[in-house]
Amino acid sequence: MEGSLWEASSYLVAVFGSIVLWISYALFGLITRRYKQVFGRATYSVLIIAAPSGLLVYTLFLILKATPVLENPAVAGGAQWIAYLALVASGLFCLIGVGKFAGVLRQVTRPAVGEALFPVAGKGKS
Repeated sequence: MEGSLWEASSYLVAVFGSIVLWISYALFGLITRRYKQVFGRATYSVLIIAAPSGLLVYTLFLILKATPVLENPAVAGGAQWIAYLALVASGLFCLIGVGKFAGVLRQVTRPAVGEALFPVAGKGKS
């Protein structure tokens, strides 16, 4: 009984963690969308919002694994591969989206030629 309780609680923590991470990426995607509106540059906000959907597939697998739905080992093994592949693809797409957004930030925050990044008080434009 104790092993079953430990397994169930680990599933709950994993599901909660996946959902929190997915919400975090969705909020980050909304922030990148705001950058697009302000600076008029492509920020790949849709990619950043959609990419972590693999986490939800993985979370669904964890929920189904805790129920009698996946009692057949052949079905459970196939579902496990789909969940893990979705998780890996999700991670790769998140990495690509964040990398592309970091490139946009570098372009937006780069000072103009001849302009100091941190101007000294009293010098420069008035």
